[in-house]
Amino acid sequence: MENAVIVHYHSRHGNYFELSLWQWQDGHIGSDAYFSRFDSFGAVAYLTYPASYFLSHVYAMVKNQNWSHKTADFRINRNSGIPRTEVWIVDGDDTLYYSRQAAVASHAYGRRQPHAFEMAVNSKAFDSKWGFDGWLGCHYNQTHTEFRLWAPTAERVELVLYHSTDEKASVERVLPMVRGNESDLEDHKKNTVGVWFETIQGDLNYQAYAYRVYYRKRTFKDTRDPYAIATTANGKRSIVIATDHLIPKGFSVKHGEEATWRLSNPNKAVIYEMHVRDFSKSSTSGVKLENRGKFLGTIEKGTKNQFGDTTGFDYVKELGVTHIQLQPIFDHHQIFDEAGNYIYNWGYDPENFNVPEASFTSNPHEPATRILELKTMIQAYHDAGIGVIMDVVYNHTFSSRDSAFQLAVPDYYYRMNPDGSFQDGSGCGNEMASEKEMYRKYMIDSILYWTQAYNIDGFRFDLMGLHDIDTMNLIRQELDKIDPNILMYGEGWDMGTGLMPEQKAKKGNAALMPNIGFFNDDQRNAVKGAEVYGDFKRGFVSGAPEEEKVAKAILGSDELVHYLAPNQVLNYVEAHDNYNLNDLLLELHPNDRRDQHIRRVEVATAMNILMQGMSFMQLGQEFLRTKLYPTGPEGELTHADKERAMNSYNAPDKVNKVNWRHVTYYKSTIEFVKKIIKMKTQTPYFSYQTFEEIRRHIYVDSAVSGSGVVSFIIQNKKKWKVIFNVSGNRLQLENYNDIILSNDESYQNGQGKVDDLTAVVLDITE
Repeated sequence: MENAVIVHYHSRHGNYFELSLWQWQDGHIGSDAYFSRFDSFGAVAYLTYPASYFLSHVYAMVKNQNWSHKTADFRINRNSGIPRTEVWIVDGDDTLYYSRQAAVASHAYGRRQPHAFEMAVNSKAFDSKWGFDGWLGCHYNQTHTEFRLWAPTAERVELVLYHSTDEKASVERVLPMVRGNESDLEDHKKNTVGVWFETIQGDLNYQAYAYRVYYRKRTFKDTRDPYAIATTANGKRSIVIATDHLIPKGFSVKHGEEATWRLSNPNKAVIYEMHVRDFSKSSTSGVKLENRGKFLGTIEKGTKNQFGDTTGFDYVKELGVTHIQLQPIFDHHQIFDEAGNYIYNWGYDPENFNVPEASFTSNPHEPATRILELKTMIQAYHDAGIGVIMDVVYNHTFSSRDSAFQLAVPDYYYRMNPDGSFQDGSGCGNEMASEKEMYRKYMIDSILYWTQAYNIDGFRFDLMGLHDIDTMNLIRQELDKIDPNILMYGEGWDMGTGLMPEQKAKKGNAALMPNIGFFNDDQRNAVKGAEVYGDFKRGFVSGAPEEEKVAKAILGSDELVHYLAPNQVLNYVEAHDNYNLNDLLLELHPNDRRDQHIRRVEVATAMNILMQGMSFMQLGQEFLRTKLYPTGPEGELTHADKERAMNSYNAPDKVNKVNWRHVTYYKSTIEFVKKIIKMKTQTPYFSYQTFEEIRRHIYVDSAVSGSGVVSFIIQNKKKWKVIFNVSGNRLQLENYNDIILSNDESYQNGQGKVDDLTAVVLDITE
């Protein structure tokens, strides 16, 4: 690999001709290097550090010929995925800068621009001056189309139009845009000084376009529209499309009382997570070849596996879940192998937030098709009485330097370090700055677009703890204006350093975010244990003395976290991250018989669904889905196979695709889970809306640490008792009227004994 670095150097004295560079890398002898040109900053050198692999960091310094003058030694950190790393050095300043704007704000820079990096280090002042509260993007009309781009730091902006929607189409014309001239710091609806405008007469339906943003007189880059709703197949150019071309037959947007599939009590929710590609990619799905792995594959009717059992869309409808949650369906970064085949990716690497993903459509080169097919899919689930939740990833973008945000307004939309490098609380190379006015606006605008144009029923926020509380509450308030029954929840992990702890939308701050839910990892770990990056912990169903935490989770988990109401609690024991429940229990209990293993999965799943709050499960949890794909020479699982199953974000289809034969292999478990789901969604006993109601109706009567038994009583119109037994022993039952539900049919005979690895619901009404 070339491992290229571009070094910009500014001399206080303007004398560059006696200077050179010394470059080196770990374990290698250094060598001389030389500047090759000049720019408005100073001298420029193009350095390469040849190696057979990507170098995460290299070193350089600037010196004169006899070394009597030299700068500090600079370690240059490099980000994977970026072909060249660009840095700026200012003579007299020992900071290595990764942004030109940060460098020219240095006190040592000869033509210092003190406000050049204000968008990063003093964003409130920047927002006050430049913020805008009107629509952005493009508005199509048959007679004309309006374009707006917020780019306050640009010297000028041009609108680039292309001859066609082909991703390689040539430029048709380039038109200058006009900067707004009204400054109003009190009313940002009128504050247009940071916005560029252009109106094109004529019918621009299916017109591909981009913006050419000039940072300085002769320095510019082309960017797609951050607000684009349609793009070329590769996502690099935006496309204007008439709204009436984007409405499939039978599609309609309904909110409020018209949206009959939405729940007025969110605690009755049973959310079913799925990945569009995984859902139907396997031939065992019975889905037509042309629909496998596509939006249309998730709604094909009449599909069956080779044994004649129902699969796919019909199966989901029969299961009884209230919502599906789709892993990322917005346009994300696409990677192809040498043969041009798409390489699997979960999609947590956003490119165009308001555009559906190209790989899930039957024709990515026709820009409207992906929109029409996604809306067709959503409508089919609504017609089946099932809500559709969207997994949104506003916390980072795939690319830092080449995202539409960075190209339009460099260093603004992200949280930056003083040296111009990107903060990385996401672990993906950057993190978005939700607390800044215009990214907060973008998040709200984007959420409302998906709600109003696609009729989305809920949003799951990836790494929500990286966002600020105010932004999340504003999104909730805007959704409430449309329909308060739209769900909103996310990962409340405490990540990043860009926000103060009291600002983060993390689980520990739940009391500051009413009607926003959080993944309940306390309950997850207490019930099943955990696998996090290969570190295994046992839970209640795998022998750990977690009865006390389980009891608190049964009562809504408010003693574990300061939740305001049960609808802030999202209980789960399996999601796309980490080992599936089945795979984790295989690892923790390798000596279980097959029947013991199945029943352990059933107990964990029953506990997951029957706890107060909302319930969440992954597609196939109820039929023991596995990601353990053996590649050993004798067909055995290797260590690499296990690691891949723990984090299969880029593992091949053979790991991630759903094996629909399992609906035949595990019919009895599926039937048990169906009954559990029905109990959650169609009775009042497991979905109380306040903690006061929970305490009034539910009493935990057994949760002795290390006993392996947790039981609780629910008293409403009837009196029920729920028992989870993983003690290794049979329990003698007290008097009861009927066994309402059990995962072991053997005690339907009236013997009154609860076997090991059993979940049972009894009617003990007196």
